[in-house]
Amino acid sequence: MFLLGGWRHGNKHFGMKRYTVNGKGLDGLQRDEAYAPGGPRRGEVLVSVRAVSLNYRDIMVADGRYGGEQNPPIIACSDMAGVVVEVGSDVTEVQSGDRVLNAPFRCWPAGTINDKWSKTFVGGNGVDGVLAQQIIYPASALVSMPDHLTFCEGATFTIAGLTAWAAIVTHGKAKPGDWVLVHGTGGVSIFALQIAHMVGARSILSTASEMKAEIAKREFGVTEVIDYRKHGWPERVMDITDGRGADIVVEVAGGRSLGPSIQSCAYGGRVSLVGVLDGVESTINIRDLLRRQITVRGILMESTEELRAVVHAYNVAKIRPHLSRVFSFDHAVEAYKYLRSQQHIGKVVIDLMSTEEKNEKLH
Repeated sequence: MFLLGGWRHGNKHFGMKRYTVNGKGLDGLQRDEAYAPGGPRRGEVLVSVRAVSLNYRDIMVADGRYGGEQNPPIIACSDMAGVVVEVGSDVTEVQSGDRVLNAPFRCWPAGTINDKWSKTFVGGNGVDGVLAQQIIYPASALVSMPDHLTFCEGATFTIAGLTAWAAIVTHGKAKPGDWVLVHGTGGVSIFALQIAHMVGARSILSTASEMKAEIAKREFGVTEVIDYRKHGWPERVMDITDGRGADIVVEVAGGRSLGPSIQSCAYGGRVSLVGVLDGVESTINIRDLLRRQITVRGILMESTEELRAVVHAYNVAKIRPHLSRVFSFDHAVEAYKYLRSQQHIGKVVIDLMSTEEKNEKLH
């Protein structure tokens, strides 16, 4: 029997398309065909993947800078949205036909992460990801997708949306009127601007692009923009906030950027360290932390419980994530290259839906 582009063999069919990475650069991002997963076991579901979004981490995994060489190669990427095809025994969270997105950890239900749960982060460190036509996933780590979102939009929450929510709300504890400083216009940063606006906070964006600055002010409710090439941006933050400083900083660069981010903080400010675009070595002034009681917290996404919270917030507000570009499954390598170019504003997504599926949806 022919199914999803392949021939059935026992409980599986051959010809399921996927992309794997080996940690040796984008040349190692390879499309191939393999046996599809068998039936889901207890507590698991089989998902037909419809869209996958990219993160900077995916480039690091491909380059070997996150987890080193992947031997054997693993299925790429961490973020997907799709449709439940089949459920295993004892599954009550979802049913066949449900539209779902995945939590980034196969097991981090709630609370503080531990060493065991940290090893279930998908798409790196030897754990298969989601850039395949079908995947098996724990039902408890899937979240229902709001009806107003497309699959491409839903796929963006797994890392970027969840990380921004943790930075602004879960640990940032943003309140109406707070000042939030956000760096850049990548996926996490744009989500952070949307969430800050959602909770009534005021936002400051640092960027070197006038074009991106105009788009951010027009579409994401940014209060002020700083060109970090022209100004000492901690001083500009103090000017903008009348000497108060930022209550929350979403630090996506790390490295040399962390020190100035701390200097930009208000008394009792919170720095959410979510990325290492500028590396892992940093020089900070301990007196700044002590004198103004500033908290620096590492954000490694968050739990499935928190993913449900951010998705619920977007559902209530009927807000859509911002997509920069959508690539077809056949052009996944080009999607990686576009993300690496840093031309994007928001999320870069790979669409797995076939032309036939899209036409069927329209009719």
